[in-house]
Amino acid sequence: MNLNGKRATQVLTRRVKQGVAEWYVLELLEKSWGGFEAHTTQGFNVGKPPYGYKALRIPHPVPARRAEGAAKHKLTPDPLHGPVVTQIFALRVEERLGYKAIADRLNQDLDRYPPPSPVDPARAVGRWTASSVREVLTNPKHTGYMVWNRRATKSGGGKQNPPQAWVWSEVPTHEPLVTKETFIEAQKVAMTRKGSRNGSKANTAHPDSKRTYHLRSFLTCTWCDHRLRGRYRHETVYYVCDPAKGYIPEGHPKSYWIREDHLMDGLSDFFAVNVFGQHRQAHLGTMLTEAEDLALQEHQDRIDAVRRVIEDIESRRRRLVQNLELMDGDTDLVNDIRTRSAELSNDRNTRITQLEQLEQAMPARPSPELLDLLPAGPVHLDTIPEALQRKLFEAFRLQIRYDWRTNVADCRITLTASTIQAQERAAQEALTATQTPPGDGTPAPMLVVPPTGFEPALPP
Repeated sequence: MNLNGKRATQVLTRRVKQGVAEWYVLELLEKSWGGFEAHTTQGFNVGKPPYGYKALRIPHPVPARRAEGAAKHKLTPDPLHGPVVTQIFALRVEERLGYKAIADRLNQDLDRYPPPSPVDPARAVGRWTASSVREVLTNPKHTGYMVWNRRATKSGGGKQNPPQAWVWSEVPTHEPLVTKETFIEAQKVAMTRKGSRNGSKANTAHPDSKRTYHLRSFLTCTWCDHRLRGRYRHETVYYVCDPAKGYIPEGHPKSYWIREDHLMDGLSDFFAVNVFGQHRQAHLGTMLTEAEDLALQEHQDRIDAVRRVIEDIESRRRRLVQNLELMDGDTDLVNDIRTRSAELSNDRNTRITQLEQLEQAMPARPSPELLDLLPAGPVHLDTIPEALQRKLFEAFRLQIRYDWRTNVADCRITLTASTIQAQERAAQEALTATQTPPGDGTPAPMLVVPPTGFEPALPP
C-alpha cells in the first residue's frame, strides 16, 4: 500500500461531495413532487387536456413568472367533444358495452362523435378505437377532480401507476362531464366484463366455434368465483366449471356440468314473476326486507371487525411500552421497540379513519318504486331472439351465481335511477318480441276488457 501523498484527505473530500450531491438530488425531487402536488390541488393541468376539455390559459400566480409571460392552464369543457364523453359513459354504464362495441357505435357518425387527435398527428387513424375509448373511460379528470401521477412517465416507461399512487385534488376544480358515481360504475363494468366480448354471435376469433351460449359471461361459480364456460355435447348445451390445476379450492370437484335448459327455465320464471309480473311489488317486499337486514348486518360486521383490529393494535402497543420500560442500556433494542411502536400507531390511525368512514357510510337503501317504471306483461325468454335476450340481461345487470353443493342458482338484477331508462327500453322490446309471432312484423291481437260499469255506445 502506497501512503505517499494526501490520499486520505482526497478520499474524504470526494465522499463528502458525493453525499452532498445525493442529498441535493433527493431534496430537489422532494420539492418537485411537492410542487406538482400543490399544482394539482390548485386545479392546474399537466400535459395535453383530456378528450372533452380545452385548456383555459390563466396568468401565472407567481408575479415574477407572470411578468415573463408565463401561464398555467385549467380545464374547461369543450362544447363539441364534451357531450361525446358523457355519451361514452352512458353507453358503458347503461348498456354495458365493451370498448370495441362503443368504438363501433361512435364510428357510425364521426361528424357527431369526432375521434380524439393524438399528440403526434402522424399517429392519427381518423376513427375511434378500443384503446381511445378505454382512455376516455379510465380518465378520472372527467369527474371534475384534477388528478396527477396516473402514469410513471420517468421510471416506468409510461405504465399506469396503481390508483393509490394517484394524487387527487381535495375538491372539484373544473366542470365535470360525468358524476363520480358514474365513473365508479364504469370501472365496475370493466371488472365484470373482463375477458368477455359483446354481442350474441359466435366467437369468430376461434376457428372451431360453431354455436353461441345464452348465458355466456353471466354465470359464476359461488365456490371458486370463476365464470362457467359453455360446452355442447350429445345435442345438449352445458356450462362447465373446471378451474385450472392449482386454482381448485379445497373440496371443489375437478369439474362439474349444468344444463343450460334447466337454467333458462328458472331464469324465465324469475323474470316473469319478479320483473314483468303483475304482483312483482308483493314479491319484492319480502325480498327487500331480507336484503336490507342482510346488508345492515354485513355493514355492522365490517365495523366490528375493524374495531377488533384496533383493539388488537392497542394491546400490542401497550405490551411494547411495558417492555420499553423494562429495558436498561440496550440502545439498539430500545430503538427497535420505538420504531415498531410508531408503526403500530400509524396503523392504528389508519384503522380509526377506516372505522369513521364505515360509520358515516350507511348501506344504500333500496328504491322499490323503480319497479313501477317498468312495463308489465307476459314474457317468455325462449320466444325472444338471442340478441334481444343478451340486451335484456345486460341492461338489468344480470348475475347468476351457481352453488354446486346445494344445486341452487341465485339470480340477481340491479335497478338504479341512472339505468332505469335503458332497462325500460329493453323490457319494452322484450314484451313486444313476446307478443310478435315469429316471422311476422305485426303484434298479435290482444283482448281488451272494458272496465266495470262501462256501457258501449249503441248505434243510432
